[in-house]
Amino acid sequence: MKIEVVAAIIRSADKVFATQRGYGDWKDWWEFPGGKVEAGENPREALLREIREELSAEISVDSFLHTVEWDYPSFHLTMHCYMCSLLGDALVLNEHEAARWLTYDKLWSLRWLPADEGLLPLIAAQLLGVDTSLAVYLESEVIPRYAGFDKAHREDHARSVVMRALDLADHYDVSRNIVYAAAACHDLGLSAGREVHHLESGRIIRNMTELRRWFTEDEIETIAQAAEDHRASAAKEPRSIYGKIVAEADRLIEPEQIIRRTVQYGLSHYPELPREGHWQRTLGHLKEKYGDGGYLRLWIPESPNSARLEELRSVIRDQSALRKAFDQIWETETRDK
Repeated sequence: MKIEVVAAIIRSADKVFATQRGYGDWKDWWEFPGGKVEAGENPREALLREIREELSAEISVDSFLHTVEWDYPSFHLTMHCYMCSLLGDALVLNEHEAARWLTYDKLWSLRWLPADEGLLPLIAAQLLGVDTSLAVYLESEVIPRYAGFDKAHREDHARSVVMRALDLADHYDVSRNIVYAAAACHDLGLSAGREVHHLESGRIIRNMTELRRWFTEDEIETIAQAAEDHRASAAKEPRSIYGKIVAEADRLIEPEQIIRRTVQYGLSHYPELPREGHWQRTLGHLKEKYGDGGYLRLWIPESPNSARLEELRSVIRDQSALRKAFDQIWETETRDK
């Protein structure tokens, strides 16, 4: 059996709208809203009708994105997908049990219907303003490599760095595709260990023949150098604005998250340490890197990290407050271990 449907990727600024099914065999899975094309309808007409029925909303169908062909167990699906805008503010969940607005870095956080999941790299390209085929490659072949790294450096970390890097890129006359590739690849060298990961990332990038579909040899060298120069403990200033952008984007200075990532790294790499050993390791690392006189350097004046670094330093100075934060995170991270 063949079914023809339409789907609306409703965009508002840097977010897209996702809905959770409340019925049927795929209940609780996530999808982009839409439905069947009825007899006598063209896809755009069907999409306008379906969104009125499902969400009591009016949309503008802005551009065609992609047609998905997918074999489900009992039928073959043809799904025509369009980028859309919401007209007005009203959205009512008439058929779905939940909905979310998702930024690029949160797209992969949901359990998607299989046909809808394949759209995510294409949507990422739209949200990030980068080449579509490059996004398909990086999101499907490169960023999934982070799944094997420690908990603080998995796919969500890579995508957070990508998003922050491209936000910073808005302030400079740079190639968004180069920034995207450098940020997506910056930690691939963790496969060789943390101490040399920046150098290994550069080596991996230079050997990625696929990148030559989008970049010249000089541009690939720029991407490799940006990865090599991103490390917080580097003694030298990054060699290009791309290195500065990736280095700054890699430094998400949010006190609770910094402390959590430090604990996560310790648990992953020093499992033999007792709780007090992890506390001393966390305290020492935070002082050495982020404390007054620490080695961390900031490179981009447009980054919000300067104010956040001072906030983190105030926590580090107050050792009792830091210990309280450590204990709370420790309990959460070790609860199921």
